[in-house]
Amino acid sequence: MKKTDIFESLASLSIEQLNKLHQKIEQKIADKKARSQRLSSAPPRSQSDLEQLASHQGLDLSSLMREISKR
Repeated sequence: MKKTDIFESLASLSIEQLNKLHQKIEQKIADKKARSQRLSSAPPRSQSDLEQLASHQGLDLSSLMREISKR
């Protein structure tokens, strides 16, 4: 989907629909932040846990290890 397609579909929505969409997006952001904080507070138990933690933080595994060593 191109940017113009997105803008055209958003332009066809009413203010009420746009507000509902905005609220859903804000809720998803809050949920993702909460999940990320939950995952980062528990120590990883295996290699797959580390990989999941890295992906949730938007990092690769080596970047995650550098971030952990900074703390």
